[in-house]
Amino acid sequence: MPGNAGVGAARRRTSRLDLAATARYPPRVTDARDPDRTVVSCLMVTLPSPQRLSYFRRSVADYCRQTHPARELVVVVDRGDPEARAEAIEHIASLRRDDIRVVEPADKLALGALRNVSIAEARGDALCVWDDDDMHHPARVATQLREMTRAGARALVLEEALQYFPATRTLLWTRWREIASRGLPGTLMFRRSEAVRYPEAGPDAARSEDMAGIAQLQSAGAFCPMAGAPHLYVYVSHGANTWDDDHHATIARDIAIPQARLRRNEALMRRGIAPFDFGPGDLTVKGRDGVAFVIAGTPDREQGSG
Repeated sequence: MPGNAGVGAARRRTSRLDLAATARYPPRVTDARDPDRTVVSCLMVTLPSPQRLSYFRRSVADYCRQTHPARELVVVVDRGDPEARAEAIEHIASLRRDDIRVVEPADKLALGALRNVSIAEARGDALCVWDDDDMHHPARVATQLREMTRAGARALVLEEALQYFPATRTLLWTRWREIASRGLPGTLMFRRSEAVRYPEAGPDAARSEDMAGIAQLQSAGAFCPMAGAPHLYVYVSHGANTWDDDHHATIARDIAIPQARLRRNEALMRRGIAPFDFGPGDLTVKGRDGVAFVIAGTPDREQGSG
């Protein structure tokens, strides 16, 4: 997924974290709209390649597991590898779901232009960025939508998220509060009425298009970062991301919370990640200053049952 160019400038100051806030979501809805009836369009842009197909399938599966009932997935397929492209499209067709639509632009487009295509194709009142290589909690859409409604906001990002390195099977809790976006850009949800337009040309169109879109929303007001729910999103640093390995290492170094806070919230952390399947083997949960604890692999988890 696209990264955040401001990560390297993040300050190390953090306040006391309250993972117990996850138990408060979904919060009480205080306006007249019923979030359960709001159609949410999840917007995926994917560049098919053999090494990324497994991530793509997992991301689609995460969409299918969402608890929010009124939703759709718009999949904009960039050109990519021809065989991987055909396999991705065939996978979608095999699901036989009328809430998932594939869009194939006729021309080669920059990432920002592809995101604009996904917005144009969306039918929902709320739009949710859905990266093709990250992991999404089953309650992600429902929780973010209810918080956006409760807060009276027109756009929302998660202030905290998890970061996973498959090569070393390490998991970190990252806090994006000090970044310009005030949250992880890939977690953005916004109202259709905001008419976000991503850059289609220039340097920002290829990698920093998400930051440009968030800047538009921030300048328009009613932009809300949501804290206390890092388990809703797992940013996967797999080595074939849009941003290079150094960028992902910088995130782990600069904005991960310390091991002491992880230990204080170990039980809640374990409950939060329970729906995810990280595959076989032990999972090491690290802070920016070292290992906090290890989640031992179990027979069920090793068999892929999550």
